[in-house]
Amino acid sequence: MRKLLSALLVVCLLANLTGCETLKKKFTRKKKAVVKIPKIYQTKMYYKKPAPELYKKHFSYWDSWHSELIKTLGKNHKKDVKCVEESVNNLKDMQNLLLPEKADRLGGHIDKLVKVKEIIFKEDLTQFNKNYVLMTLEREDRAIKREFKYTKVKDYIRKEPDAEEESENEK
Repeated sequence: MRKLLSALLVVCLLANLTGCETLKKKFTRKKKAVVKIPKIYQTKMYYKKPAPELYKKHFSYWDSWHSELIKTLGKNHKKDVKCVEESVNNLKDMQNLLLPEKADRLGGHIDKLVKVKEIIFKEDLTQFNKNYVLMTLEREDRAIKREFKYTKVKDYIRKEPDAEEESENEK
């Protein structure tokens, strides 16, 4: 019995010294091998659009913002502000694409819309002001569509857009 007890003691001592490392390794998660895929960058050439195409784009944007302003004038102040800002900005972009003689004529219409913009920004849309603004917007809408649609001004469009317009397109 003494031999058995001493043998059991030696086995327990050896088990303690070696530990359960194999069991520990058996139940720990192994990291998955990560395959790194090389990134491929493909450059794309951007060409500046010709001036007539830019003019058509800005004219259609102006038309949509301006008609939206006429429809919803006085219902929502924030929408009125956004519409009048975009309308004036698109007219200015159109003006940059025109030759000086036609650009000056468009400048008069822009000045009238800037006055309307100031009235809308002041939140001063009383019934009288609202009627004045609406009549001005409708009058300018007809005049600009009559004088500055693409078919009327295609001979007055610059061949190369300005540097400001190029930087906008690069963004």
